[in-house]
Amino acid sequence: MAIEDESRFDKLKAAISKMHKVVKRGFSVMDQMPELVKDAQKDKYDPEWVETSEVDSRIQQRRYGTTQAAEMVGISTGTLYAAEQDGRLPPPEYRTDTAKKVRAGYTVNHINHMQRVLGTAPSKPANLPAAICGVLNLKGGSHKTTTCHLFSQYLAMRGYRCLVLDTDPQGSLSFYFGKRPDYDIKYENTFAPFILEDDQALREAGHPRGSSKNLKYAIQKTYWDNIDIIPSCLENLAIDLLLPQLMENSSKPKTEFIAKLRDGLREVGEDYDFIIIDGTPSLNMTTLNVVSACDVVFVPTPAALLDFASTLQFSKLISDTARSYIDMGVAPHIPDLRYFITKFSGSSYAQFFGQIIRKVFTVERGDVLTAEAHASDEIGKANASTYSIYEKNPSDADNRKKLKSTIEMYDRLFAEMHDALAETVFGDAMRGSHLDKIDEIVAKAGDARKEIRDAGHAE
Repeated sequence: MAIEDESRFDKLKAAISKMHKVVKRGFSVMDQMPELVKDAQKDKYDPEWVETSEVDSRIQQRRYGTTQAAEMVGISTGTLYAAEQDGRLPPPEYRTDTAKKVRAGYTVNHINHMQRVLGTAPSKPANLPAAICGVLNLKGGSHKTTTCHLFSQYLAMRGYRCLVLDTDPQGSLSFYFGKRPDYDIKYENTFAPFILEDDQALREAGHPRGSSKNLKYAIQKTYWDNIDIIPSCLENLAIDLLLPQLMENSSKPKTEFIAKLRDGLREVGEDYDFIIIDGTPSLNMTTLNVVSACDVVFVPTPAALLDFASTLQFSKLISDTARSYIDMGVAPHIPDLRYFITKFSGSSYAQFFGQIIRKVFTVERGDVLTAEAHASDEIGKANASTYSIYEKNPSDADNRKKLKSTIEMYDRLFAEMHDALAETVFGDAMRGSHLDKIDEIVAKAGDARKEIRDAGHAE
């Protein structure tokens, strides 16, 4: 070997050694994080900071008063008191920091339990699998993971049973639910062995033979009783590296691999009302599996030029991929695409691109949701603490009015997403005021659509 080659290899080995030390040190710090935080705080002990560091021992922080809890359950306060007294519900919890006997309030888990006991929980039509949606776009920073996180909590708060699937190797959604990627979560805890038919890896992890044939091995509980998760980690990258080779060497039709995730989710979906998939910010084998798995794909589209261009690219790639399926002689499931505007504001720039997004992406009624996700400091604060806006007690907020308006904004968006998904899959969505608004927008957009068709000769 030449001296120059030896020098290059020595540099490579030195770089690998350095990175190894960083990773080893980092995982050691993650293991000690709660104790390190407490020690760093000393006399300035900040409970919120400590709770944020304890990722794998999270609890539901927000409590609802008796009247609000009863309303969320769908009963009167009298019925709630009676059920506690006759034993159908457990006795209430009381605060420990007051001299008087004061109820501590109810968490969402308490409320979900009441709904199940008293028969008020909503659910999908009987004998049907869950409705499956994905939140996808090519560009990072489009609020893809934030939307998945909040939408699952919105549904769970209303009594629906949800499964979230994290396919992004970064694993941010997993982290939000108390699962630490590459620390608590390894390859055998993800959906990768199912996609790659890697039964050996699951057997080595202690699962029985044949576990890779369905996704049950990967489902984990979260600190939300109504939300389960299939978490992710960096080793999910193996799917994009190995799946093409697996498809090439297999005698199975390519359709089986393309439809594999949908089939797996529909099988476990009997136990859930909704399944929400956080996609990767790229178009790869994982994304193609996710697209084919979904009944509806919601595409977050920030009101800005680069994001608009990225969304156009994403839509074109999905269209080109669908055409390639036809050329291959296969017809996998293709979802309904719905777009919604994120990072919206009152600025003329955002308003302009909001109009462009609506004019371009509205082909049929409801293609672009009427509700926008406005830029909000409350989302930034929540992401920094990893506890969402739905988990924060209003009394602890820096700006209660702003927190309330942010929650109301997302409630409107998620009500529309729920109805779009339920209408597509179950056909049982109630007609709401936002659907009237869609009709109004479509009517006003008629001339704009004609202009675009004439200009682009798209038809």
